[in-house]
Amino acid sequence: MGLLLLRTAAGLILISQGVYALVNTADSTLSNWMMILIAVASGVSVLLGFLTPIGSVLAAMFSGGIALSWLPQWLPDLASPRQAAALVAVIATALAFLGPGGFSVDSRLFGRREIVIPQVSRSTKV
Repeated sequence: MGLLLLRTAAGLILISQGVYALVNTADSTLSNWMMILIAVASGVSVLLGFLTPIGSVLAAMFSGGIALSWLPQWLPDLASPRQAAALVAVIATALAFLGPGGFSVDSRLFGRREIVIPQVSRSTKV
């Protein structure tokens, strides 16, 4: 359930960042549209748990870029996009390492991974 909560938080933040950028953009260049598309697509991917490692890496790069692009502004604002982007970068990096979890589309498509630890025979002396 923890991974589901983590995926939901990261996905919803990414989608909301993409929608916010779409509504409030004055510059309609191809690069802005690509960044908005990457934010929304990676947010949907992470939210649904579909191709989570790829979506998480894209989300981490996107959010890390946003967080570092405002680095010279040293006055912290608790509601600024910089802190939200840094939060998403950390969450997306954690998801890239942890994977989608049991409640995901990836789990349905590729099956759950089970770690089997073999029993060590205690009768043999080392």
